[in-house]
Amino acid sequence: MYRRTRRSRKTRYRPARFDNQGNSRREGRLTPSIKSKLESHFREKRFVEALLPVTKWKVELASFDIHKIKNPEVSGIGCQEGDLKGFYNVKAYVLHRDSYTCQHCKGKSKDSRLHCHHIVFRSNQGSDAPKNLITLCETCHKALHNGEFKLSGNKSKTKHATEIGIIKSLIKKSGWNFAETFGYETKFRREQVLGLEKTHYFDAVAICCGDDQKVEVEDSVFLKRNVPAGDYQQRRGKRSETKIPTGKLFGLRKFDLVKTDTGIGVVWGKRSYGYFLISDIFGNKISDSVNVKKKCRRLSARSTTLVQTIQLTHSSPTCHFRQAGTVEEGISC
Repeated sequence: MYRRTRRSRKTRYRPARFDNQGNSRREGRLTPSIKSKLESHFREKRFVEALLPVTKWKVELASFDIHKIKNPEVSGIGCQEGDLKGFYNVKAYVLHRDSYTCQHCKGKSKDSRLHCHHIVFRSNQGSDAPKNLITLCETCHKALHNGEFKLSGNKSKTKHATEIGIIKSLIKKSGWNFAETFGYETKFRREQVLGLEKTHYFDAVAICCGDDQKVEVEDSVFLKRNVPAGDYQQRRGKRSETKIPTGKLFGLRKFDLVKTDTGIGVVWGKRSYGYFLISDIFGNKISDSVNVKKKCRRLSARSTTLVQTIQLTHSSPTCHFRQAGTVEEGISC
């Protein structure tokens, strides 16, 4: 019984291995990373709709030239011809590129069996691109996996651009009805029509406005941060069996919204003697030592969604907090 439960103790929420392969064969299946990023777009859409009476959506779409990212000098017919032109597959190209020679020992091992090896493993976000593959003989390949030497390589430069292209196509197919705009249009409206500096929130204002529409921008901005339910340290140190208490201390938990003499903020650090660290939602310190037993009042319990209002006219902005479902005033769109 002890050995039967060894796997289930460390994979509590994972389905049994013999019966969890159906999802990978399902048509239209998305990888977990892409699925999470796609759902985050819809989650933010629902969040905005909960605050504002949205009648029309306008979304800025981005396009990337993968060929230009890989090779800025490419032009003409080179955009249609990749590295693999004339080769049966990637392995054939890599072997030909490396002259059918081990790139570590340069053929000194006299081992005729060759492997096409990933420099950065797929598990570490490496790609199947030829630049991430190298030819190794059987002897060097075994030595590499035994830890006798290491290969240095860089992660893919096109991963982010590729994911954006995938998410863009999936959003279009999702049934979300929105008008499209592009970065050059946003830049023109922001600089020439509105005369605003480059920030994310001013870009959002420029996206929503028409070509000749001028608006008066408010001096306050809502900032939002999502925090996981388990965003706290569990143990004292590496491989330590001493557990850190994660429950309430003096009636407060981490990320509880509190009001003190120095301002309104969230609990960022707790101390057993009652003096807590109070910060804004991004960890910027408001007060390093607040006596929560005397000079603190909890306004609301912790939530996975933290919202902060920042006054743009102040060099050291005063932060005003609201709960995610109740904020309605002071938002510009």
